[in-house]
Amino acid sequence: MPRPPADPADNFQPSYRVSRERLLEKLHGISRRLPVLVDSRSIAPRGPEGETLALDFAIVGARRPKHVLVLSSGTHGVEGYTGSAIQHWALDALLPRLSLGRDTAVVLQHANNPYGFAWHRRVNEDNVDPNRNFRDAFDPNQCSPDYEALYECLNPADLDPANEQRRWAEIQAYVDREGLRRFQQVAVEGQYKFPQGMQFGGHRRSAGTQHLIDLAREHLCAAQTVIWIDFHTGLGESGACELICGAALDSPAYAFAQQVWAGEVRSSQAGESISTPLNGLLDLGIQAVLPADARFAFAFPEYGTWPPERVIRAMRADNWLHHHGDLTDATGLAIKAEMLEAFRPASRDWMRTIVAHGSALVERTVGHLPGAGLAAA
Repeated sequence: MPRPPADPADNFQPSYRVSRERLLEKLHGISRRLPVLVDSRSIAPRGPEGETLALDFAIVGARRPKHVLVLSSGTHGVEGYTGSAIQHWALDALLPRLSLGRDTAVVLQHANNPYGFAWHRRVNEDNVDPNRNFRDAFDPNQCSPDYEALYECLNPADLDPANEQRRWAEIQAYVDREGLRRFQQVAVEGQYKFPQGMQFGGHRRSAGTQHLIDLAREHLCAAQTVIWIDFHTGLGESGACELICGAALDSPAYAFAQQVWAGEVRSSQAGESISTPLNGLLDLGIQAVLPADARFAFAFPEYGTWPPERVIRAMRADNWLHHHGDLTDATGLAIKAEMLEAFRPASRDWMRTIVAHGSALVERTVGHLPGAGLAAA
């Protein structure tokens, strides 16, 4: 087995392709000590180097676990660098020290949105935000009136400096009038009317969404305890972390999450989080296909990167680029570089901070997983 890197920042991989290849190689090594099953579900598009894009559901331990910890990455594509870094840390430093009972497993779900991870987008191949796509019914007219009013400002057809100055002035006027929290809600809650707009939730379940639902339904069908951590970046103070869920305050899932994570989880739906309420969340979609009597705790660790304006400017420019620009010219390359920086800062100190927090989070979570034991480092 590979040894953990001397510098924790080296857990961050250089690309989706490299991350996936190394992950599968490490799983092969672990299989000499623990049972390993990898169920890979590919999607149609290819990556920048022609590579296969797939969701890799790697079960370490019991084949049909009753108790399972899931670590997933890349729901928002480019944010997958952080989630995969924690997964690589787990492969190198956690699993070699972990003992698992006959009914217990750890699942590494690599790249919920492999297209976005590979191409440095938050959205998938259909311009759909996967974390707005986990729902059974879709209303193509669902969109807030304020989003419609701000549509041209949020989704410009050009980057002409004069037009951009006017658009940002309109956005600032809205913020001054309604408040930053309200603007955040309008801009990111998820809309289902405009396929080329930011935060499009889709008109149907995307392939990756359905794959993840199917994987959870098939492999966690006997589960009695499911603890799921899905890593995200971009919101909050740089390097800080908030644990977020979509569960209602009076739900068993919220209560179990608070038990697992010592009361630290904040419900976006209840308005107690740095995230505003959102539509079509992954955790609610996954819970719906688990056994009805399973205990379910879910958290989105959200790691801050840059101030909100820089992050939304990066998202906005990326959306313009993929609908109106050229990925290969100087403007396109600069936009893609900024998109990566917005969600995976190049600072190695930032990376070290995230790995330190993420690894500690996972280690203490293991303590709540029945049948799991962890030897000292």
